[in-house]
Amino acid sequence: MAYDTTEAVAKFLSGFQMKITNRERDTVAPDYYVKYLLTLSKGGKDFSTTFVSDPRAFGEPTVTQVFSALADDALTLRKYSTDEFVDKLYAQGVKPSAALRAYDSCKETNLWMQDELYLSGWEIEEISKTLTKHEDEVNTLVEKAASERAARYAYDHPKLPKGFVTIEQLQGDLDLGDLRDEVEDFDFDGDLTNAFSETADYKVDDNYHALLSWLPDHTEWLEQAEFDGLLEGCKGDIYKMVQMAQYECFKSDLYDHREDISRYGTLDQLRDMGVYAIRESLADEILNDLSYDEDYAPTDDAKDTIMGAVSAAFEERYGEDFAEVATDFGQDIDDIAGRANPYVLSVDTVRAVNEKGYDAVFAEQWKTELSECDIDPEAVSVDSEAHDMENGRDGLDGNAPEKDAPEKDDRNAQPPVDTDNR
Repeated sequence: MAYDTTEAVAKFLSGFQMKITNRERDTVAPDYYVKYLLTLSKGGKDFSTTFVSDPRAFGEPTVTQVFSALADDALTLRKYSTDEFVDKLYAQGVKPSAALRAYDSCKETNLWMQDELYLSGWEIEEISKTLTKHEDEVNTLVEKAASERAARYAYDHPKLPKGFVTIEQLQGDLDLGDLRDEVEDFDFDGDLTNAFSETADYKVDDNYHALLSWLPDHTEWLEQAEFDGLLEGCKGDIYKMVQMAQYECFKSDLYDHREDISRYGTLDQLRDMGVYAIRESLADEILNDLSYDEDYAPTDDAKDTIMGAVSAAFEERYGEDFAEVATDFGQDIDDIAGRANPYVLSVDTVRAVNEKGYDAVFAEQWKTELSECDIDPEAVSVDSEAHDMENGRDGLDGNAPEKDAPEKDDRNAQPPVDTDNR
């Protein structure tokens, strides 16, 4: 890909998240410079580095500034050999040992850019040249993209009513093992054991160097593969033997996390049915009381649990007739989540509750069923369990925190405007 325009470089950099993990005084000029320890993240991959700057003159470091410096570091390898680099820094008063550490750091940066970001040498050079000439312009575009991303996040993750938690939060708390990225892409309609075997097979390396690099820290899996009879027919071929050891390792990891993977799949299917948020007490019941040691995610059992809870709440509040009519309408979870109820809510329902209040939304969305059961929609009690929940009177501790959510109150967040740089 060409990175010779500000738009192309800004689009690339806008995909990074940066977190400053520590600040300390620089050892060379402590009165002016600060040494920042920070992490750059993109595509689930993290890279930790340092950046020295004068915050009084330049403010806190930006992704654009940091990546520009890192690109220059990576290009150092093309300009200097190890000896040339050490000699250059030694002439500037830097000890050879420190110069060697700096050169090794440049190597790590170059490997990260090529192996994790899939940038070629000429692409790194193009990015560096563009940032050298147009850093301020690129930074403006990156900040604009970040602002739009925050607006999109706020709109897609509206503030929750009291006592609710999002499906996304529940999934994030589950331990899926070392193959989380692969598990998140599972088709949970199928047999989990088949998915485990296919994933373990897919993850096995076909690169000889990678196989030999993996083996020293995982010799126990070679022994396990032999114990399980997986090495029959491949003894004498070290590469095939290591591949079988890898297969055994990856498959074992998946089975060790089987229950949480099954829980993740159940939640994933509920999300696909339109459930954005679920009442915490019901989430605990679904995650802890159902059986998750079978070959399939127990999504049907979760649906039955949800429908039973909603029906019981409606019957207690509005009577048996309304509960029967309402749950007959809502045999599909997306129908129930799409209208106000005390247990599961779609993202659109949460936005509506935030804007109008639970009781108003309930009366509006269930008007036909309430009238059918001779219940005056205007007389829906503000003392309802769900209204208490909304206003924090249900005995739970505050709003469930949104992971990485903006700190501002986003109840009235509007759909962000799309631009070409998002």
